[in-house]
Amino acid sequence: MYRANSRRLLETYQILASRRAISTQHPERSQAKKQTLGGRSQELEVDNLALRYPRIGSYHRKLSCKSFIKQFDYLQKGETYDDEEIVVCGRLLSYRTAGSKLVFIDVYQEGKHVQGLCDFRKFIEGHENMKDFASFLRQLHRGDVMSKTRLSFQIFLLIANEGLQGKPHRTPRGELSLEVNRTPTLLAPCLHALPTDLQDEKTRMENRHIDFLVNPQIPNIIRMRSEVIQFVRQHLIREEHIEVQTPILASGAGGAAARSFKTSATEFPSRKMNLRIAPELWLKRLVIGGFDRVFEIGPSFRNEGIDLIHNPEFTTCEFYRAFADLEELIASTETMLSGLAEHLQTISPQGLPVSETGKPIFSVPFKRIHFVPTLQSAIGCRLPDLSSSNALHEVTQIFLRLDIPLPETPRLPYMLDRLSSIYLEPLCSGPTFILNHPECMSPLAKSYEDPELGQRISARAELFVGGQEMVNTYEEENSPFEQRRKFIEQKGYSPKDHEAEIDENYIEALEWGLPPTGGWGCGIDRLCMMMLGVKRIGDVLTFGTLRNVVALGKTE
Repeated sequence: MYRANSRRLLETYQILASRRAISTQHPERSQAKKQTLGGRSQELEVDNLALRYPRIGSYHRKLSCKSFIKQFDYLQKGETYDDEEIVVCGRLLSYRTAGSKLVFIDVYQEGKHVQGLCDFRKFIEGHENMKDFASFLRQLHRGDVMSKTRLSFQIFLLIANEGLQGKPHRTPRGELSLEVNRTPTLLAPCLHALPTDLQDEKTRMENRHIDFLVNPQIPNIIRMRSEVIQFVRQHLIREEHIEVQTPILASGAGGAAARSFKTSATEFPSRKMNLRIAPELWLKRLVIGGFDRVFEIGPSFRNEGIDLIHNPEFTTCEFYRAFADLEELIASTETMLSGLAEHLQTISPQGLPVSETGKPIFSVPFKRIHFVPTLQSAIGCRLPDLSSSNALHEVTQIFLRLDIPLPETPRLPYMLDRLSSIYLEPLCSGPTFILNHPECMSPLAKSYEDPELGQRISARAELFVGGQEMVNTYEEENSPFEQRRKFIEQKGYSPKDHEAEIDENYIEALEWGLPPTGGWGCGIDRLCMMMLGVKRIGDVLTFGTLRNVVALGKTE
Protein backbone atom coordinates (compact mmCIF):
# COMPACT_ATOMS: atom_id res chain seq x y z
CA MET A 1 0.00 0.00 0.00
CA TYR A 2 2.76 2.45 0.97
CA ARG A 3 4.70 1.81 -2.24
CA ALA A 4 1.57 2.41 -4.35
CA ASN A 5 0.79 5.65 -2.54
CA SER A 6 4.41 6.72 -2.86
CA ARG A 7 4.38 6.09 -6.61
CA ARG A 8 1.24 8.21 -6.97
CA LEU A 9 2.94 11.01 -5.04
CA LEU A 10 5.99 10.71 -7.27
CA GLU A 11 3.84 10.94 -10.40
CA THR A 12 2.14 14.02 -8.98
CA TYR A 13 5.47 15.75 -8.30
CA GLN A 14 6.67 14.94 -11.80
CA ILE A 15 3.54 16.51 -13.29
CA LEU A 16 4.07 19.60 -11.12
CA ALA A 17 7.69 19.77 -12.22
CA SER A 18 6.65 19.81 -15.88
CA ARG A 19 4.18 22.65 -15.34
CA ARG A 20 5.86 25.13 -13.05
CA ALA A 21 9.09 26.15 -11.34
CA ILE A 22 9.81 28.67 -8.62
CA SER A 23 10.80 31.98 -10.18
CA THR A 24 14.23 33.37 -9.30
CA GLN A 25 16.37 36.15 -10.66
CA HIS A 26 17.97 33.57 -12.98
CA PRO A 27 15.29 32.66 -15.57
CA GLU A 28 17.73 30.47 -17.48
CA ARG A 29 17.59 27.95 -14.62
CA SER A 30 13.84 27.29 -14.95
CA GLN A 31 14.26 24.07 -16.96
CA ALA A 32 16.95 22.84 -14.56
CA LYS A 33 14.63 23.40 -11.62
CA LYS A 34 11.80 21.55 -13.36
CA GLN A 35 14.11 18.59 -13.69
CA THR A 36 15.27 19.05 -10.09
CA LEU A 37 11.76 18.69 -8.65
CA GLY A 38 11.12 15.36 -10.36
CA GLY A 39 14.71 14.22 -9.90
CA ARG A 40 14.70 14.98 -6.18
CA SER A 41 11.47 13.01 -5.78
CA GLN A 42 12.96 10.01 -7.60
CA GLU A 43 16.10 10.06 -5.47
CA LEU A 44 14.13 10.05 -2.25
CA GLU A 45 11.87 7.28 -3.55
CA VAL A 46 14.81 5.10 -4.54
CA ASP A 47 16.33 5.41 -1.06
CA ASN A 48 12.92 4.85 0.53
CA LEU A 49 13.63 7.90 2.72
CA ALA A 50 10.95 10.43 2.03
CA LEU A 51 7.59 11.14 0.41
CA ARG A 52 6.30 9.67 3.66
CA TYR A 53 6.02 12.91 5.64
CA PRO A 54 5.74 11.06 8.97
CA ARG A 55 4.03 12.51 12.00
CA ILE A 56 6.24 14.10 14.59
CA GLY A 57 6.90 11.96 17.63
CA SER A 58 6.18 12.87 21.25
CA TYR A 59 9.38 13.40 23.21
CA HIS A 60 9.92 14.28 26.85
CA ARG A 61 12.88 16.60 26.17
CA LYS A 62 12.20 18.35 22.85
CA LEU A 63 13.91 21.74 22.62
CA SER A 64 14.19 24.51 20.08
CA CYS A 65 17.67 25.54 18.95
CA LYS A 66 17.36 28.70 21.04
CA SER A 67 16.32 26.77 24.16
CA PHE A 68 19.06 24.20 23.63
CA ILE A 69 21.75 26.90 23.46
CA LYS A 70 20.37 28.72 26.49
CA GLN A 71 20.01 25.58 28.62
CA PHE A 72 23.41 24.02 27.85
CA ASP A 73 25.56 27.08 27.36
CA TYR A 74 27.29 26.26 30.66
CA LEU A 75 29.02 23.15 29.24
CA GLN A 76 32.81 23.45 29.19
CA LYS A 77 35.09 22.27 26.37
CA GLY A 78 34.97 18.49 26.10
CA GLU A 79 32.06 18.21 28.56
CA THR A 80 28.94 16.12 27.82
CA TYR A 81 25.53 16.17 29.50
CA ASP A 82 24.84 12.50 30.26
CA ASP A 83 21.71 12.65 32.42
CA GLU A 84 19.22 12.21 29.57
CA GLU A 85 18.86 12.41 25.82
CA ILE A 86 17.72 15.64 24.21
CA VAL A 87 15.61 16.29 21.11
CA VAL A 88 16.25 19.45 19.04
CA CYS A 89 14.03 20.68 16.21
CA GLY A 90 15.27 22.55 13.15
CA ARG A 91 16.09 22.77 9.47
CA LEU A 92 19.27 21.43 7.88
CA LEU A 93 21.17 24.18 6.10
CA SER A 94 24.68 22.72 5.82
CA TYR A 95 26.72 19.61 6.52
CA ARG A 96 30.31 18.35 6.38
CA THR A 97 31.24 14.69 5.91
CA ALA A 98 34.42 13.06 7.29
CA GLY A 99 34.51 9.56 5.85
CA SER A 100 31.65 7.11 5.57
CA LYS A 101 30.68 7.08 9.23
CA LEU A 102 30.89 10.71 10.36
CA VAL A 103 28.93 13.81 9.33
CA PHE A 104 28.59 17.23 10.96
CA ILE A 105 25.11 18.73 10.51
CA ASP A 106 24.13 22.34 11.16
CA VAL A 107 20.47 22.57 12.18
CA TYR A 108 18.89 26.02 11.98
CA GLN A 109 15.73 27.39 13.56
CA GLU A 110 14.44 30.88 14.39
CA GLY A 111 17.79 32.55 13.81
CA LYS A 112 19.80 30.05 15.91
CA HIS A 113 21.75 26.96 14.91
CA VAL A 114 23.01 23.81 16.64
CA GLN A 115 25.68 21.45 15.35
CA GLY A 116 24.83 17.76 15.26
CA LEU A 117 27.68 15.18 15.41
CA CYS A 118 26.53 12.04 13.60
CA ASP A 119 29.20 9.42 14.32
CA PHE A 120 27.92 5.96 13.38
CA ARG A 121 30.50 4.34 15.64
CA LYS A 122 28.81 5.92 18.69
CA PHE A 123 25.24 4.91 17.80
CA ILE A 124 23.47 3.09 20.62
CA GLU A 125 22.67 -0.60 20.47
CA GLY A 126 19.70 -1.40 18.27
CA HIS A 127 20.15 1.69 16.11
CA GLU A 128 23.47 0.87 14.43
CA ASN A 129 21.96 0.06 11.02
CA MET A 130 24.70 0.92 8.53
CA LYS A 131 22.33 0.58 5.58
CA ASP A 132 20.00 3.27 6.94
CA PHE A 133 22.93 5.50 7.85
CA ALA A 134 24.52 5.09 4.40
CA SER A 135 21.19 5.88 2.77
CA PHE A 136 20.95 9.03 4.87
CA LEU A 137 24.47 10.06 3.90
CA ARG A 138 23.65 9.58 0.22
CA GLN A 139 20.98 12.22 0.54
CA LEU A 140 23.43 14.61 2.15
CA HIS A 141 25.97 13.91 -0.59
CA ARG A 142 23.35 14.97 -3.11
CA GLY A 143 23.93 18.48 -1.79
CA ASP A 144 27.59 18.26 -2.78
CA VAL A 145 26.56 17.65 -6.34
CA MET A 146 24.28 20.63 -6.30
CA SER A 147 26.82 22.81 -4.59
CA LYS A 148 28.70 22.79 -7.86
CA THR A 149 25.85 24.82 -9.33
CA ARG A 150 25.80 27.03 -6.22
CA LEU A 151 22.52 25.51 -5.08
CA SER A 152 21.74 23.40 -2.04
CA PHE A 153 18.86 21.32 -0.71
CA GLN A 154 17.12 21.87 2.58
CA ILE A 155 15.74 18.99 4.64
CA PHE A 156 13.59 19.33 7.74
CA LEU A 157 15.07 17.27 10.54
CA LEU A 158 13.99 16.42 14.01
CA ILE A 159 16.79 15.23 16.21
CA ALA A 160 15.22 11.96 17.51
CA ASN A 161 13.90 8.49 16.43
CA GLU A 162 12.46 10.33 13.51
CA GLY A 163 15.23 12.88 13.18
CA LEU A 164 18.31 13.37 15.38
CA GLN A 165 18.57 12.45 19.04
CA GLY A 166 21.50 12.51 21.41
CA LYS A 167 23.34 14.18 24.27
CA PRO A 168 24.47 17.81 24.59
CA HIS A 169 28.23 18.17 24.20
CA ARG A 170 30.76 20.97 23.76
CA THR A 171 33.60 20.04 21.44
CA PRO A 172 37.26 20.64 22.32
CA ARG A 173 37.10 23.66 19.99
CA GLY A 174 34.21 25.12 21.98
CA GLU A 175 31.29 24.34 19.61
CA LEU A 176 28.06 23.51 21.47
CA SER A 177 26.77 20.37 19.74
CA LEU A 178 24.50 17.37 20.02
CA GLU A 179 26.11 13.93 19.89
CA VAL A 180 23.61 12.01 17.77
CA ASN A 181 23.20 8.34 18.66
CA ARG A 182 20.86 7.04 15.95
CA THR A 183 20.23 7.51 12.23
CA PRO A 184 18.26 10.67 11.45
CA THR A 185 14.99 10.44 9.51
CA LEU A 186 13.75 12.96 6.97
CA LEU A 187 10.45 14.49 8.06
CA ALA A 188 9.73 16.97 5.25
CA PRO A 189 12.18 17.09 2.34
CA CYS A 190 12.54 20.25 0.28
CA LEU A 191 11.90 19.25 -3.33
CA HIS A 192 13.32 22.44 -4.86
CA ALA A 193 16.83 23.74 -5.25
CA LEU A 194 17.33 26.65 -2.86
CA PRO A 195 19.26 29.65 -4.25
CA THR A 196 22.38 30.65 -2.33
CA ASP A 197 21.70 34.27 -3.28
CA LEU A 198 18.41 36.12 -3.83
CA GLN A 199 18.60 39.90 -4.35
CA ASP A 200 16.08 40.78 -7.06
CA GLU A 201 13.34 42.76 -5.27
CA LYS A 202 10.43 41.56 -7.38
CA THR A 203 11.47 37.93 -7.06
CA ARG A 204 12.03 38.25 -3.31
CA MET A 205 8.58 39.70 -2.65
CA GLU A 206 6.77 37.26 -4.92
CA ASN A 207 8.53 34.32 -3.21
CA ARG A 208 8.64 35.66 0.32
CA HIS A 209 9.02 32.23 1.96
CA ILE A 210 12.22 31.70 -0.05
CA ASP A 211 13.39 35.22 0.81
CA PHE A 212 13.07 34.35 4.50
CA LEU A 213 15.17 31.21 4.03
CA VAL A 214 17.92 32.75 1.89
CA ASN A 215 18.28 36.21 3.47
CA PRO A 216 18.44 35.79 7.27
CA GLN A 217 18.27 39.55 7.91
CA ILE A 218 14.71 39.64 6.52
CA PRO A 219 13.07 37.32 9.09
CA ASN A 220 15.06 39.18 11.75
CA ILE A 221 13.13 42.34 10.80
CA ILE A 222 9.84 40.49 11.23
CA ARG A 223 10.95 39.18 14.62
CA MET A 224 11.93 42.70 15.70
CA ARG A 225 8.53 43.94 14.52
CA SER A 226 6.99 41.46 16.94
CA GLU A 227 9.18 42.88 19.72
CA VAL A 228 7.92 46.39 18.90
CA ILE A 229 4.27 45.34 19.05
CA GLN A 230 4.71 43.35 22.26
CA PHE A 231 6.49 46.25 23.96
CA VAL A 232 3.76 48.74 23.01
CA ARG A 233 1.07 46.31 24.17
CA GLN A 234 2.75 45.65 27.53
CA HIS A 235 3.39 49.37 28.07
CA LEU A 236 -0.31 50.15 27.66
CA ILE A 237 -1.32 47.22 29.88
CA ARG A 238 1.04 48.52 32.58
CA GLU A 239 -0.74 51.86 32.30
CA GLU A 240 -3.99 50.02 33.07
CA HIS A 241 -5.51 50.04 29.58
CA ILE A 242 -7.50 47.03 28.44
CA GLU A 243 -7.08 45.64 24.94
CA VAL A 244 -10.20 45.36 22.79
CA GLN A 245 -11.18 44.48 19.24
CA THR A 246 -13.61 46.69 17.36
CA PRO A 247 -15.38 46.07 14.01
CA ILE A 248 -13.31 46.09 10.83
CA LEU A 249 -16.31 45.71 8.52
CA ALA A 250 -19.22 48.12 9.01
CA SER A 251 -21.65 50.36 7.16
CA GLY A 252 -19.37 53.37 7.64
CA ALA A 253 -15.56 53.69 7.54
CA GLY A 254 -15.36 56.41 10.20
CA GLY A 255 -12.58 58.16 12.06
CA ALA A 256 -10.50 59.90 9.39
CA ALA A 257 -10.69 61.74 6.07
CA ALA A 258 -9.60 59.11 3.55
CA ARG A 259 -10.95 57.00 0.71
CA SER A 260 -12.31 53.70 2.00
CA PHE A 261 -12.63 50.22 0.51
CA LYS A 262 -16.25 49.42 -0.28
CA THR A 263 -17.79 45.96 -0.32
CA SER A 264 -21.05 44.17 0.38
CA ALA A 265 -22.39 41.35 2.55
CA THR A 266 -24.79 38.61 1.43
CA GLU A 267 -26.78 39.12 4.64
CA PHE A 268 -27.42 42.78 3.74
CA PRO A 269 -27.41 42.95 -0.08
CA SER A 270 -28.81 46.47 -0.23
CA ARG A 271 -26.39 47.96 2.32
CA LYS A 272 -23.07 49.51 1.38
CA MET A 273 -20.25 48.17 3.58
CA ASN A 274 -16.78 49.60 4.23
CA LEU A 275 -13.49 48.40 5.62
CA ARG A 276 -12.58 50.72 8.46
CA ILE A 277 -10.05 53.47 7.93
CA ALA A 278 -9.54 53.86 11.70
CA PRO A 279 -10.96 52.33 14.92
CA GLU A 280 -11.26 55.74 16.60
CA LEU A 281 -15.03 56.22 16.78
CA TRP A 282 -15.60 52.66 18.02
CA LEU A 283 -13.05 53.07 20.80
CA LYS A 284 -14.55 56.38 21.94
CA ARG A 285 -17.95 54.70 22.14
CA LEU A 286 -16.35 52.28 24.61
CA VAL A 287 -15.13 55.21 26.72
CA ILE A 288 -18.68 56.56 26.73
CA GLY A 289 -19.77 53.10 27.90
CA GLY A 290 -17.49 53.26 30.93
CA PHE A 291 -14.23 51.74 29.69
CA ASP A 292 -11.98 54.59 30.78
CA ARG A 293 -8.74 53.20 29.29
CA VAL A 294 -8.86 51.12 26.11
CA PHE A 295 -6.52 50.34 23.26
CA GLU A 296 -6.49 48.33 20.05
CA ILE A 297 -3.66 47.08 17.84
CA GLY A 298 -5.01 45.94 14.50
CA PRO A 299 -5.45 46.53 10.77
CA SER A 300 -6.97 49.54 9.06
CA PHE A 301 -7.51 50.17 5.36
CA ARG A 302 -7.31 53.20 3.07
CA ASN A 303 -8.02 52.89 -0.63
CA GLU A 304 -5.10 55.05 -1.65
CA GLY A 305 -1.68 54.75 -3.26
CA ILE A 306 1.38 52.64 -2.49
CA ASP A 307 4.83 54.13 -1.97
CA LEU A 308 7.86 53.70 0.28
CA ILE A 309 5.91 54.60 3.44
CA HIS A 310 2.27 53.89 2.53
CA ASN A 311 0.30 50.68 1.99
CA PRO A 312 -3.51 50.40 1.68
CA GLU A 313 -3.57 47.82 4.49
CA PHE A 314 -1.65 48.87 7.57
CA THR A 315 -1.46 48.23 11.30
CA THR A 316 -2.25 50.91 13.86
CA CYS A 317 -2.26 51.23 17.62
CA GLU A 318 -4.79 53.59 19.17
CA PHE A 319 -5.51 54.19 22.83
CA TYR A 320 -8.08 56.37 24.59
CA ARG A 321 -7.80 57.54 28.15
CA ALA A 322 -10.56 59.32 30.04
CA PHE A 323 -9.59 62.50 31.92
CA ALA A 324 -6.21 62.82 30.17
CA ASP A 325 -5.04 66.17 28.77
CA LEU A 326 -2.52 66.86 26.01
CA GLU A 327 0.46 67.10 28.37
CA GLU A 328 -0.30 63.66 29.80
CA LEU A 329 -0.51 62.22 26.28
CA ILE A 330 2.84 63.78 25.34
CA ALA A 331 4.48 62.42 28.50
CA SER A 332 3.09 58.94 27.81
CA THR A 333 4.44 59.10 24.25
CA GLU A 334 7.92 60.05 25.45
CA THR A 335 7.95 57.28 28.05
CA MET A 336 6.76 54.63 25.59
CA LEU A 337 9.08 55.44 22.69
CA SER A 338 12.21 56.07 24.74
CA GLY A 339 11.58 52.80 26.58
CA LEU A 340 11.00 50.98 23.31
CA ALA A 341 14.25 52.29 21.88
CA GLU A 342 16.18 51.13 24.96
CA HIS A 343 14.51 47.72 24.80
CA LEU A 344 15.43 47.24 21.14
CA GLN A 345 18.99 48.32 21.87
CA THR A 346 19.38 45.44 24.30
CA ILE A 347 18.30 42.82 21.75
CA SER A 348 19.48 44.32 18.45
CA PRO A 349 23.15 44.15 17.43
CA GLN A 350 22.71 47.39 15.47
CA GLY A 351 22.15 49.43 18.61
CA LEU A 352 20.19 52.65 19.05
CA PRO A 353 20.65 55.61 16.66
CA VAL A 354 22.32 58.65 18.20
CA SER A 355 21.91 62.36 17.48
CA GLU A 356 24.63 64.75 16.38
CA THR A 357 25.37 65.51 20.04
CA GLY A 358 26.09 61.85 20.71
CA LYS A 359 23.00 61.36 22.88
CA PRO A 360 20.46 58.63 22.07
CA ILE A 361 18.02 59.99 19.53
CA PHE A 362 15.06 59.23 21.81
CA SER A 363 16.36 61.11 24.83
CA VAL A 364 13.53 62.87 26.65
CA PRO A 365 12.10 65.46 26.61
CA PHE A 366 11.41 65.59 22.88
CA LYS A 367 11.68 68.87 21.04
CA ARG A 368 8.49 70.96 20.57
CA ILE A 369 7.46 73.50 17.94
CA HIS A 370 4.12 75.30 17.71
CA PHE A 371 2.35 75.14 14.37
CA VAL A 372 1.09 78.70 13.78
CA PRO A 373 3.93 80.88 15.15
CA THR A 374 6.66 78.66 13.66
CA LEU A 375 4.94 78.62 10.26
CA GLN A 376 4.41 82.39 10.32
CA SER A 377 8.08 82.89 11.07
CA ALA A 378 9.08 80.57 8.21
CA ILE A 379 6.87 82.16 5.54
CA GLY A 380 7.53 85.74 6.69
CA CYS A 381 3.92 86.82 7.21
CA ARG A 382 0.92 86.27 9.49
CA LEU A 383 -1.71 83.75 8.58
CA PRO A 384 -5.21 85.12 8.04
CA ASP A 385 -8.04 84.31 10.40
CA LEU A 386 -8.44 80.69 9.36
CA SER A 387 -12.04 80.61 10.61
CA SER A 388 -13.11 83.45 8.31
CA SER A 389 -15.00 82.99 5.06
CA ASN A 390 -12.13 84.37 2.94
CA ALA A 391 -9.38 82.27 4.59
CA LEU A 392 -9.00 80.03 1.54
CA HIS A 393 -8.49 83.01 -0.77
CA GLU A 394 -5.87 84.58 1.50
CA VAL A 395 -3.94 81.31 1.95
CA THR A 396 -4.03 80.91 -1.85
CA GLN A 397 -2.34 84.29 -2.16
CA ILE A 398 0.37 83.11 0.23
CA PHE A 399 0.95 80.09 -2.03
CA LEU A 400 1.27 82.37 -5.05
CA ARG A 401 3.66 84.72 -3.26
CA LEU A 402 5.84 81.78 -2.17
CA ASP A 403 5.69 80.26 -5.68
CA ILE A 404 4.20 77.00 -4.35
CA PRO A 405 2.11 75.08 -6.93
CA LEU A 406 -1.60 75.13 -6.13
CA PRO A 407 -3.52 71.84 -5.92
CA GLU A 408 -6.12 71.20 -8.62
CA THR A 409 -8.91 71.71 -6.08
CA PRO A 410 -7.65 74.04 -3.31
CA ARG A 411 -8.99 73.10 0.14
CA LEU A 412 -7.90 74.92 3.27
CA PRO A 413 -6.87 71.97 5.52
CA TYR A 414 -4.84 70.34 2.74
CA MET A 415 -3.11 73.62 1.85
CA LEU A 416 -2.12 74.17 5.49
CA ASP A 417 -0.86 70.60 5.61
CA ARG A 418 1.20 71.31 2.49
CA LEU A 419 2.78 74.36 4.15
CA SER A 420 3.58 72.21 7.18
CA SER A 421 5.30 69.58 5.00
CA ILE A 422 7.46 72.28 3.40
CA TYR A 423 8.35 74.47 6.38
CA LEU A 424 7.75 72.53 9.62
CA GLU A 425 8.36 68.83 9.06
CA PRO A 426 11.94 69.33 7.79
CA LEU A 427 12.69 70.84 11.23
CA CYS A 428 11.91 67.45 12.80
CA SER A 429 15.08 65.44 12.23
CA GLY A 430 14.98 64.12 15.79
CA PRO A 431 11.77 63.34 17.69
CA THR A 432 9.76 66.57 17.56
CA PHE A 433 6.19 67.42 18.52
CA ILE A 434 4.31 69.86 16.28
CA LEU A 435 1.67 71.37 18.57
CA ASN A 436 -1.67 73.15 18.32
CA HIS A 437 -2.74 72.84 14.70
CA PRO A 438 -5.45 75.11 13.27
CA GLU A 439 -8.96 73.85 14.06
CA CYS A 440 -9.86 73.07 10.44
CA MET A 441 -7.07 70.45 10.29
CA SER A 442 -8.42 68.43 13.23
CA PRO A 443 -12.21 67.91 13.09
CA LEU A 444 -12.23 65.30 15.89
CA ALA A 445 -10.01 67.26 18.30
CA LYS A 446 -10.98 69.66 21.05
CA SER A 447 -10.32 73.27 19.99
CA TYR A 448 -10.15 76.67 21.61
CA GLU A 449 -9.48 80.33 20.86
CA ASP A 450 -5.87 81.45 21.33
CA PRO A 451 -6.01 85.21 22.03
CA GLU A 452 -2.31 85.79 21.31
CA LEU A 453 -2.48 84.14 17.88
CA GLY A 454 -6.01 85.25 17.05
CA GLN A 455 -6.76 81.73 15.80
CA ARG A 456 -8.92 78.79 16.80
CA ILE A 457 -6.44 75.97 17.39
CA SER A 458 -6.67 72.31 18.40
CA ALA A 459 -5.31 70.69 21.54
CA ARG A 460 -3.25 68.38 19.32
CA ALA A 461 0.31 67.16 18.91
CA GLU A 462 1.95 65.25 16.06
CA LEU A 463 5.27 63.53 16.66
CA PHE A 464 7.67 63.55 13.72
CA VAL A 465 10.99 61.73 13.47
CA GLY A 466 13.25 62.15 10.47
CA GLY A 467 10.56 64.25 8.80
CA GLN A 468 7.99 61.41 9.04
CA GLU A 469 4.85 61.40 11.18
CA MET A 470 4.95 58.76 13.92
CA VAL A 471 2.21 59.69 16.40
CA ASN A 472 -0.97 61.76 16.30
CA THR A 473 -2.52 62.62 19.64
CA TYR A 474 -5.11 65.09 20.87
CA GLU A 475 -7.81 65.89 23.37
CA GLU A 476 -11.05 64.54 21.90
CA GLU A 477 -13.98 66.74 20.98
CA ASN A 478 -16.73 65.64 23.36
CA SER A 479 -19.45 68.20 22.59
CA PRO A 480 -22.06 66.73 20.22
CA PHE A 481 -22.90 70.26 19.04
CA GLU A 482 -19.31 71.21 18.23
CA GLN A 483 -18.69 67.81 16.66
CA ARG A 484 -21.65 68.25 14.32
CA ARG A 485 -20.36 71.68 13.30
CA LYS A 486 -16.90 70.28 12.60
CA PHE A 487 -18.29 67.32 10.64
CA ILE A 488 -20.24 69.76 8.46
CA GLU A 489 -17.13 71.87 7.86
CA GLN A 490 -15.09 68.75 7.10
CA LYS A 491 -17.68 67.69 4.52
CA GLY A 492 -17.29 71.07 2.82
CA TYR A 493 -13.52 70.57 2.61
CA SER A 494 -13.64 67.01 1.25
CA PRO A 495 -13.40 66.27 -2.51
CA LYS A 496 -16.59 65.28 -4.31
CA ASP A 497 -15.29 61.86 -5.34
CA HIS A 498 -15.07 60.72 -1.69
CA GLU A 499 -17.12 63.21 0.26
CA ALA A 500 -16.91 62.98 4.05
CA GLU A 501 -20.03 61.75 5.82
CA ILE A 502 -21.68 63.10 8.94
CA ASP A 503 -21.76 60.20 11.38
CA GLU A 504 -25.11 60.74 13.08
CA ASN A 505 -24.75 57.59 15.17
CA TYR A 506 -21.50 58.83 16.66
CA ILE A 507 -22.98 62.25 17.40
CA GLU A 508 -25.90 60.54 19.14
CA ALA A 509 -23.41 58.51 21.20
CA LEU A 510 -21.73 61.76 22.30
CA GLU A 511 -25.08 62.92 23.66
CA TRP A 512 -24.71 60.28 26.37
CA GLY A 513 -21.61 62.04 27.65
CA LEU A 514 -18.01 61.43 26.60
CA PRO A 515 -15.79 62.47 29.51
CA PRO A 516 -12.79 64.68 28.69
CA THR A 517 -10.65 62.13 26.87
CA GLY A 518 -7.20 61.96 25.36
CA GLY A 519 -6.71 59.93 22.19
CA TRP A 520 -3.48 58.59 20.69
CA GLY A 521 -2.68 56.87 17.40
CA CYS A 522 0.48 55.44 15.88
CA GLY A 523 1.18 53.55 12.65
CA ILE A 524 2.94 50.37 13.75
CA ASP A 525 4.48 49.74 10.32
CA ARG A 526 6.07 53.17 10.18
CA LEU A 527 7.17 52.92 13.82
CA CYS A 528 8.96 49.67 12.98
CA MET A 529 10.60 51.26 9.96
CA MET A 530 11.91 54.11 12.08
CA MET A 531 13.08 51.98 15.00
CA LEU A 532 14.75 49.34 12.79
CA GLY A 533 16.26 51.69 10.21
CA VAL A 534 14.22 50.23 7.32
CA LYS A 535 13.52 52.46 4.31
CA ARG A 536 10.56 50.63 2.72
CA ILE A 537 7.29 49.71 4.37
CA GLY A 538 7.17 46.42 2.44
CA ASP A 539 10.22 45.16 4.35
CA VAL A 540 8.43 45.30 7.72
CA LEU A 541 5.33 43.52 6.36
CA THR A 542 5.38 39.72 6.30
CA PHE A 543 4.35 39.52 2.63
CA GLY A 544 5.18 43.01 1.42
CA THR A 545 2.79 45.68 0.16
CA LEU A 546 -0.57 45.12 -1.50
CA ARG A 547 1.19 45.14 -4.87
CA ASN A 548 3.26 42.12 -3.79
CA VAL A 549 0.25 40.34 -2.28
CA VAL A 550 -1.76 40.79 -5.49
CA ALA A 551 1.17 39.41 -7.51
CA LEU A 552 1.10 36.23 -5.37
CA GLY A 553 -2.41 35.54 -6.62
CA LYS A 554 -1.44 35.55 -10.28
CA THR A 555 -1.42 32.28 -12.18
CA GLU A 556 1.04 31.51 -14.92
